Amino acid sequence: MVNGFEITRGADVFSKLQRHRKTYHDKGKYLGWDSLHKHYSMQLGSVTDWTGYPMSGKTQVLMEMLLNTAMWYGWRHLVYFPDVGNNVEIIADLIHKKTGKCFDPEKENVITDAELGQELEWITYHFKVLTKKEVKAKMTPFEFWDLAVKIKKEDGLETASIDAWKDLSHPYKEFGGYAQYLEEALPYRNQIAEDNKLHLHTIIHPKSPIKENGKFKPPVPYDLKGGSEWFNSGKNMITIHRPDIMDNLVQIMFNKIKPRAIGNIGNVEFRFDVGRFTYYEQDNPSPNIYTKNYASPQDEENKEETKLENQIKPNTAFENSVEHAKNTEEEWMDKPPENEILF
Repeated sequence: MVNGFEITRGADVFSKLQRHRKTYHDKGKYLGWDSLHKHYSMQLGSVTDWTGYPMSGKTQVLMEMLLNTAMWYGWRHLVYFPDVGNNVEIIADLIHKKTGKCFDPEKENVITDAELGQELEWITYHFKVLTKKEVKAKMTPFEFWDLAVKIKKEDGLETASIDAWKDLSHPYKEFGGYAQYLEEALPYRNQIAEDNKLHLHTIIHPKSPIKENGKFKPPVPYDLKGGSEWFNSGKNMITIHRPDIMDNLVQIMFNKIKPRAIGNIGNVEFRFDVGRFTYYEQDNPSPNIYTKNYASPQDEENKEETKLENQIKPNTAFENSVEHAKNTEEEWMDKPPENEILF
């Protein structure tokens, strides 16, 4: 027998096959919206790869989904988010999302010291924010995933997330090149997730944007460096795209979803509430009113109350709250305009 391999016997997998039959149609965790749940749910023992152009909102979408699982299911998360900022900025974003209270002292919804103290304890319990202690410190993806396993065994953990892949140390020359490196790293990640019932998220930046009819095309997995390896090894692959950088509309595109039970390929659209720092779906129940459907647990009564609370008239919509400056798409890729809504 080849070292490290074995032939499966029926007795080895009988009970696992029974469990597979029982859970065949089980979805992952509900993340706040029925439309989203149709396409994607977060399941332990799996992985998700996220991509999108700078300022598309990919990290904020992921952060909100992680926060929802923490609030509703008690999940705990390891996050390495240098692309968001330092540990203070990351925790501030999470608190803002959870409470709707911001850190701008000139705003009415600024958080108080009492609220800050209470929320900080909750956030740091559910989110283990990993940051560099030394400027020259390096960490490979293997080391990050192994750390997640260690934390899970010692303290409990459900997910571990990287933003972004470029911020880790990648010794691909030791593997004979980048493609060969991915051939080792990504299957290792998948096995770590499956063996330890973790969900591992990775945010990867796409290559240079491509224009079509004057608009940037949403990136797909093949637009990543080593795209075929990502697509071949990936289980769930999601693109976050903003068609207009001056608008709060965000498109979420589900390019690959595996296993079939947790969702389907397709698209959904959300909008970003800058004040609350959270996403919502917009619908129009009557001619002069639209509803902001914020994320809520899978509870019909709670959902109806949320809809009633958030009905607003069109003249208070986001598009009337910002000036739509005439900036070219090339300009925002280099330097965002001053009045841009960043997320």
